[in-house]
Amino acid sequence: MEGGGGGDWRALIHPDARARIVAKIFESLQKISLPSLNEGLVDLQRVSARLEGRIYSLASNQSDYLRKISLRMLNYQSNPLQPVLPPPQLAPVSQEVNQRLSVHCNRCHDPIDVHQSSMPEVHHSRASMLLQQTCMLQETPPNGCLLGQLPPRGQKKLCMVDRLSGLPDEMLHHIISFLSAQEVARTCLLSKRWKELWTSAPCLDIRIDQFGNDRVRFSSFVENLLLFRAPTSLHAFRLHSFAIDRASYWMDHAIKHNVQVLEFAEYMRWEPFYLDPQLMAFKSRYLKRLKLINVTLESNVFEPLNHECQVLEDLLLLRCYLEVPQICSSSLRNLDIIDCSLLTNIVIRTPSLVSLRFRCLQHKCASCSRSSKATALVTLCDLPNAKIIDLSCSGIEVAFGRENPRHPMFGKLTSLSLGEWCLSNNLSGLVCFLRHSPVLEKLTLKLKVEPQDHNGTDEVCLREARSFSSEHLKKVTICCLEGDARTAMLDNMFCANVASLKEIHIRHY
Repeated sequence: MEGGGGGDWRALIHPDARARIVAKIFESLQKISLPSLNEGLVDLQRVSARLEGRIYSLASNQSDYLRKISLRMLNYQSNPLQPVLPPPQLAPVSQEVNQRLSVHCNRCHDPIDVHQSSMPEVHHSRASMLLQQTCMLQETPPNGCLLGQLPPRGQKKLCMVDRLSGLPDEMLHHIISFLSAQEVARTCLLSKRWKELWTSAPCLDIRIDQFGNDRVRFSSFVENLLLFRAPTSLHAFRLHSFAIDRASYWMDHAIKHNVQVLEFAEYMRWEPFYLDPQLMAFKSRYLKRLKLINVTLESNVFEPLNHECQVLEDLLLLRCYLEVPQICSSSLRNLDIIDCSLLTNIVIRTPSLVSLRFRCLQHKCASCSRSSKATALVTLCDLPNAKIIDLSCSGIEVAFGRENPRHPMFGKLTSLSLGEWCLSNNLSGLVCFLRHSPVLEKLTLKLKVEPQDHNGTDEVCLREARSFSSEHLKKVTICCLEGDARTAMLDNMFCANVASLKEIHIRHY
């Protein structure tokens, strides 16, 4: 049994051995990570344990397990994380600006009653900290004036009337929704009209790269921003973070404030962010769009999205690890699963779905060690409203579950894209789609990019493929390597079964 390749190879690994491997990973993270990772913002021990556990569940045998562990540690050593950028050198702030900052720090948060009566001194000190952070994040503009600074004496004022401040709050909120969270907070220095407006901004866009990846400053800014914000509803909350466990709490804060658009992205060079069910829950009657990048989604975190987000329409998962047995939201209309790793088989049962995209990125990082199960099974139940389906992701098999035999499974499908899997089992997957998609117009087949030896097996399957008809199919595109012999067989098969077909395109990688 090479490398412990039997089905019970995991039983041969003693728990103490796994604990030692976790300790090795922990030591590597401590040595190669940024200094700010030791500031208590992330539990490196838990990160190490989750990394080892994920590889342990994905590995096919003991040798594969040890190889993946070694590659991951080697990847960190050969591609170290970017160091923290030093804060920009700022021009000295004039005494006049410092006085204005002090005045605004003492006055601009009076209406907020959170922690104000019990800890006024702490409240004002944190307000001062927030304004200092927001006003000094960027370099001084070329004219030498910071935001809110009065023009030099003798300089002619171009406009004596502030027409912008005369606009209603709704219009000003729309304008500042195009700004970053730091820029929104700095607007409190413009005038008395603006000093409270930022606290009720409906859109917050918070990105750690605008802090030079300084996790300490970034965390402090977000904590104070949410603390001083007025208790009003949020429309959009976009958060790009880097190894900060409190990010789960920040997302939960947005959900509790009725956010409609929620986006979260973990730093791509770091491990997938673990959504802690003890700190957050996707339970909302208002959430319409959710976008997650580089996170780990387990069933206990994902399940509320199926049943307790009644208006959720758009779900985008990019480079995530999914341990989700089913997606069964009745309101979901657009589902994108891009370059994700499936840790378990998944059932998709979404009757309102209009667009389903389950695919891989065309260009992957050579050092990326992401992997799914050897073959993950994706089961599609009836999708009567789906118009666009893309199942070109590699490493999956697709099965079909009929729930309403009286109607076609894909009655409104017009555009279909399939991967290599559709040619297996005598083209059963491809034929099933063609038979149950009465209005299909466009078909794209994306065959394997890697060179392979067909030895005639695929050609025999194509000759023996069952007949089908598709009255509305007009265009077929086959993407493959140059010289792939299956293209000619597929061409003949479509010409023999589809009378409405107008063109077949062969595109080489």
